[in-house]
Amino acid sequence: MTTPQRRSVRLMRLQELFRSRRAGYTTHELARLTGVSVRTIERDLLVLQTESGVPLGEERGRYFLAVEERLSPMKLTLQEARALLLATRLFLRYSDEGDPYAASALRQLADVMPEAVRGQVRAAAAALAARPLDPEFSRNLATVTEAWAKRRSLRLSYRSAGRQRSREVVVDPYFLEPSAAGFATYLIAHSHTHGGMRTFKVERIVSADMLPRSFELPPDLSLDALLASAWGIIWGEGHVIKLRFSPRVAWRVRESRWHPTQVLEDEDGGGCVLTLSVASLMEVGRWVRSWGDEVEVLAPAELRDDLRREAVRLARAYARPPRLPARSPAAGSRAARGGSVA
Repeated sequence: MTTPQRRSVRLMRLQELFRSRRAGYTTHELARLTGVSVRTIERDLLVLQTESGVPLGEERGRYFLAVEERLSPMKLTLQEARALLLATRLFLRYSDEGDPYAASALRQLADVMPEAVRGQVRAAAAALAARPLDPEFSRNLATVTEAWAKRRSLRLSYRSAGRQRSREVVVDPYFLEPSAAGFATYLIAHSHTHGGMRTFKVERIVSADMLPRSFELPPDLSLDALLASAWGIIWGEGHVIKLRFSPRVAWRVRESRWHPTQVLEDEDGGGCVLTLSVASLMEVGRWVRSWGDEVEVLAPAELRDDLRREAVRLARAYARPPRLPARSPAAGSRAARGGSVA
């Protein structure tokens, strides 16, 4: 193990190492050569790629200098730049992961914005760059993105919801889709392991490797058509949902188009009934609950019964006095002495 180096020196040293060996290095090798932890090296590699613009490739755990694939520059009008800015900020608002590539994109977008608002966009980029980074998530998302763009298959080590152990799956990445409800990004793919279409939460990917095998996207497959029955990310056969909203909130319900299948009917007294067809009662149920007692589920009976049972449990919980956390003896003795706790 060598003596740890300052970050600026270390970043220069990393570039020298990559230029000296075409085969590249593993993160463990780089950590040994620079005297820092593997996690620090992973952060350094992200900085090199996003802030320094160093074209790094990765294959089977080895990082190497690659020919960077820059997309063609865009000539944006103010309104087009505004649309990109709002779309990016909306996505980032519902993402709980730091994304150095998004911060870099916002910095470039700031350069083409009018001077009067340029500072706001740069401030947004700075705030995004300050978010904690998860190097594993960023690396996996970058690999998934590259495979999606190049139409290459992926080998994923994936940990399903509620499971401690991961499972290896081979997939063809079809679409990337964010979900506000889950504060997450999802990969919609054909799974060779499962023999059909599946959705994978990117945050649950333990590792991702791009395979040399290419694939073709089915010509009749459309993301919008696929998710037409979804409230969020779950698609499939739809349930007919019928909801009665009180006059106090009906104006807000009428204000938005909540789902492509919705039908809105006004009622005497100012209320309204919203009917729609969605695949997942769990996903739409979260939204229904957000309206509290201003909404009544008329159908289906399954969702109505779920809410009724939940209301009974809530009534019982709130009928009792709250059980506050017990104070530690040390905290109690300080309070008795009249001391303050910072």
